Amino acid sequence: MDERAVETGDPLESAYLGAEQLARTLHARSDSVEDLVTAVCEQAVELLEPVQGAGVIIAAARRHLTTVAAIGPGPAELDRMQQETGEGPCLTAARDQVVVHLRDTGTEDRWPSYAEAARGLGVGSMLCLPLEVDARLLGTLSLYADAPNAFDEKDPDRAAARLLAALAATTLARTRLVDQLREALTNRDLIGQAKGIVMARYGLSADDAFALIRRYSQDHNVKLAELAGVLATRLDFPT
Repeated sequence: MDERAVETGDPLESAYLGAEQLARTLHARSDSVEDLVTAVCEQAVELLEPVQGAGVIIAAARRHLTTVAAIGPGPAELDRMQQETGEGPCLTAARDQVVVHLRDTGTEDRWPSYAEAARGLGVGSMLCLPLEVDARLLGTLSLYADAPNAFDEKDPDRAAARLLAALAATTLARTRLVDQLREALTNRDLIGQAKGIVMARYGLSADDAFALIRRYSQDHNVKLAELAGVLATRLDFPT
């Protein structure tokens, strides 16, 4: 952590300074979503005093939610429990895109079984923050503290946590956009190769070759990019 953050003793000031560090870390580790969210969890534990563990759930295709990073035994085990039961504070935060504050696992009555398991793992309170950009669900950043009531609404650490979540969501959205662009470019190149193969093999024009590939894709319910990859490898349509 930046020495200036330690000297101030102000959690919010520490978070601002830490956000600069996090931004640099995310930039350096943005080759994969897994690296990115692991960096978010590591920085949350380092920067926020009450936080002893952290986890990130990411929304994949068709809003399926999956855990991709967890720091500490509590988050990993509790996320597995939520995936099995289909309910819990982290899933609620992700699905409803709301902040969920579990103040005290000893008195929590919304998810009693979950709260009991969390208490058994040494978790006293939790804060689950949705990761969203422009109303698009990206996932949840969940923070775990040993003590109850560790994330009071007026606590600077809570404001700092929201700052980190906002930065993480923005970076995650950018990373996903880059991944989608890379995939689109890769698919375009594959389709171009496949079109050239069909043109040479069947003596077709570029337009007719693409029309044949597209028709085969539709008739056999195979994605165009997937079919292009097969053509590029086998040099002919699959039989």
